[in-house]
Amino acid sequence: MPVTAKQRRIFDFIRRYIESNHEAPTIAEIGRQFQMRSSASVHAVITALEREGLIKRIPNVSRGIQIVQQKEGGGVGGDDDNEIPLLGTVAAGMPIEAILSHDTISVPKDLQGHGRTFALRVRGESMIDENIQDGDIIIVQSQKTAENGQVVVALIGGNFATVKKFYREPEFIRLEPANPQFKPIFIKTEERIQIQGVVRGLIRKYAA
Repeated sequence: MPVTAKQRRIFDFIRRYIESNHEAPTIAEIGRQFQMRSSASVHAVITALEREGLIKRIPNVSRGIQIVQQKEGGGVGGDDDNEIPLLGTVAAGMPIEAILSHDTISVPKDLQGHGRTFALRVRGESMIDENIQDGDIIIVQSQKTAENGQVVVALIGGNFATVKKFYREPEFIRLEPANPQFKPIFIKTEERIQIQGVVRGLIRKYAA
């Protein structure tokens, strides 16, 4: 019985989490990621993945999930390795409320980098001088820090996501647009901003 699309996304999340953190996520963390309120629902998916031979559980261990390495020519490996999560929408403009989805998108392997990589669809035109346009899909390497001048995805106040160039000044953090029609965002309280990742590349689909 083949895995469902949702089971596959949960498997991919577990695999990338282990790659990034060198340990498996807990049942609660998986539930939060996929907005599954019942731990029984998560257990059912884990059981299905184990039945299909994709993972192995270690009994009575909080993070006791191991990925079963797939042999070439089948299973989960192969061409699907270049699927990354398309997590929703991010604003290139004024910050908009973070919109999460659980789609995936296929990207070239050379854009994936090390650790967890995800994609976001861009709304707005504040980054057009960095060649990031409305409707583009940006490829983001997940990390919590950034160097001055890097293009980052930042979460402001826990609710609002934006893509901007990052600059740490002595008394504030400046999120700089790449369009003279937009104003920078200044954040004086560092706890209000969370770096979600650094932009590694983008995918643009041209209209027919």
